[in-house]
Amino acid sequence: MNDKEVTIGELTGHFFNLSALSKDKQRHELISLLHYYNEETFDISRSLIKETSCYKTQGKNIYHLDRFYIYPKYRGNGVGKIVLDEFIKNISAYVEDNIRYIGLFPDPITDDIEFDSKENMDICERGILVKHLKTFYSSFGFQEMKTNREYMYLDLNKVKWTKSIT
Repeated sequence: MNDKEVTIGELTGHFFNLSALSKDKQRHELISLLHYYNEETFDISRSLIKETSCYKTQGKNIYHLDRFYIYPKYRGNGVGKIVLDEFIKNISAYVEDNIRYIGLFPDPITDDIEFDSKENMDICERGILVKHLKTFYSSFGFQEMKTNREYMYLDLNKVKWTKSIT
């Protein structure tokens, strides 16, 4: 058996502990906190908070899934589905707090962190890839935000954990 560790991709994001801010009635702190992040993280998090009213309802914690990328040589075998499924199932253990919502921007990315699909891709090609990504994330229960259709979110209280991956 080969016990060699292999990196198959990247998964990064940002956790926002809204329950702590809500308890301390620090609404102004939330806006200040969000401004420390890049424009995309700020906009997705703000849209998610508006979409779900999660700050008003006892501060439900959120996670912005910023980057989910499987290296090309590991694609096509269901690896991405396995990784994302495990991440969703165990997210509260990974960040050591109770997460209610996950928000994301289903945008084509590459191994180049500076790549911007809106600037570097043909609009038709990008549209096809975004549709594919939305279908992929929808299979986990993510839905488009009404506040901004470019973004998607998942309410972890509505996830059905009936499927088993082997």
